[in-house]
Amino acid sequence: MKVFRLNVKLLTTIFVFILGLTYTGLKAKDNEPISLSESIGTEIDSSEKKTYHLFPDIKNFQKGEIVRLSESKFRLDYTWEDFEGTHNRSRKISKEAVDLTRSHVELTENYLVLSKSEGVDSDVEANLMYRLALKYASEARYDLSSVIISDLVKSYPESPQTIEAKKFRSDIFRLLKTKKALIFKGALLDQSGRTELLVFSGYYGVWLGIATPVWLEAESAEAYGLGLILGGPVSLAIAHQLTRDANVTEGKATMISLGGHLGTWQGIGWSAMGDMDANDVVGVGEICGLVGIGAATFLANQIDFSEGHASLTSSGLEWGAWFGLVLAAVADHEGDELLRDMLLGSDIAILGTGIATKNVKMSETRVRLINLGGVIGTVFGLGIDLLGQVDESSTALAIAGAGSVAGLAAATNFTKNYDKGKELSRSNLQFPTLAFYQNPQNQKEIVPTVGFQLNF
Repeated sequence: MKVFRLNVKLLTTIFVFILGLTYTGLKAKDNEPISLSESIGTEIDSSEKKTYHLFPDIKNFQKGEIVRLSESKFRLDYTWEDFEGTHNRSRKISKEAVDLTRSHVELTENYLVLSKSEGVDSDVEANLMYRLALKYASEARYDLSSVIISDLVKSYPESPQTIEAKKFRSDIFRLLKTKKALIFKGALLDQSGRTELLVFSGYYGVWLGIATPVWLEAESAEAYGLGLILGGPVSLAIAHQLTRDANVTEGKATMISLGGHLGTWQGIGWSAMGDMDANDVVGVGEICGLVGIGAATFLANQIDFSEGHASLTSSGLEWGAWFGLVLAAVADHEGDELLRDMLLGSDIAILGTGIATKNVKMSETRVRLINLGGVIGTVFGLGIDLLGQVDESSTALAIAGAGSVAGLAAATNFTKNYDKGKELSRSNLQFPTLAFYQNPQNQKEIVPTVGFQLNF
C-alpha cells in the first residue's frame, strides 16, 4: 500500500505535466495557387525570377508557385537544384509580402512596356524621370525610385506622368520602408516558432536563476534573489538577440525546447542514481540541459522538422517516461531501477518517434488532440483502479497504461480526417505488416517478413 501511494503521487506529478498539452483549433486552408500577375501565371520559372528580381534568398531556383492557405497566410512551394539533384521546399509567407510583391511586379511590367515603346521623346524631362523611376523600381532599387518620383511630382505636378506616378507612389515608399516583399533578402525568414522559443527561454532562464546558486551551494539570500531577478530577463534577452534575424520554424522551436527538457531530465535522473550530493545533481541537470539545447539547435539546423514531426517527437518525452514507469511496475522494479526505466523510456520513445515519423505531415493541433486522448485514457484506467479497489500497484499501473494505449489509439483514429484538405493532410503512422518474398539464396523457398508501415 505504501508503494502504491508513492506511485500515485508520482503519477499525479506526471499527469499535471502531460495535461499542459492544450487544444488549439486551426482554420481550413484553401491551397489555391495564385499568380503575381497575368503575364507570370501561377508557376514562376527561373527566367521570371531573374526578370522580376524575385526570391534573392534562393540560389539555383528552378520553379515555384505561391499557394493561398487562408485569407492572410500563403506558402511558397519551390524547386531548387544543387550537385545532388533537385529538391523541393516550402516557405510560409504573409499576405503583406504577397501584396507588396504584386506591386513590385506591376511596376516592373509598366517599365518593361514603356522601355519597348517607340517614339519616346527624350527631351521631355518628365517622361524621362517617370521612365527612370520605373527602371529603378524594376531593379528593386526603391531608394532611387522614391527620390525620382518625389522630384517628378514636385517639378511637374500637372504632367500626365505625374498623374500616373501618383497611382503607385505610396506603393514605392511602402516597398522602400518595409523590406517584406519577396525581392528582398530575409523576406523568406520563417519565424512562426520564435514566440514559442522566447517563452521557453524565459522559463528556462528562471530555472537557471534558481539552479545556479543551488549548484554553487550559495548560503546568502542575496544570491538566490539575484538569480531570480536576472535569470529570466537575461535568458530572454539573449534568445531575442539570437533569433531576431534567424529562421525559427515551429518545428525548430519545439525541438530546441525538447533538447532543454530532455537534457535536464536525463542529467538529474542519471546523476540522482549515483552517490552525488543534491547540489551536484542540480548542477548536472543544468549542464545537461544547456548541452541538450545546443545539440537540438545543431540538429534542427541540419534537419527541417515539420511542426507535426517535432510535436510527435517531443511527446515521446512524457509518454516514454510514463510507459517506462508502467513497465517498471509490471516487472516489480523499484528505486533506481524504476527511475532508470523511466529515463530509458523517454530516450527510446523520442528516438523511435523521431525516426518513425520523419516524413509525417501533421498539424500540431492534431498531435495535441491525440495526446489528450492518451491522457483521458490514462485517467479512465485510474478510475477503473479506484472503482475496482485495486490494491496491487503493478496491476493498477498496468490498467492505467492500457488505458493510455487505448486512448492514444482511439484519438488517432477519431482524428484521422482532422487535417483533411489542409497543407498537412499527408501523413503516416506505424502499423505492423506481413509479407512473403522469395529467398534470394533459394528461389523455391518462401520467406515471411514482418515490418512496419506508416499511416496516420
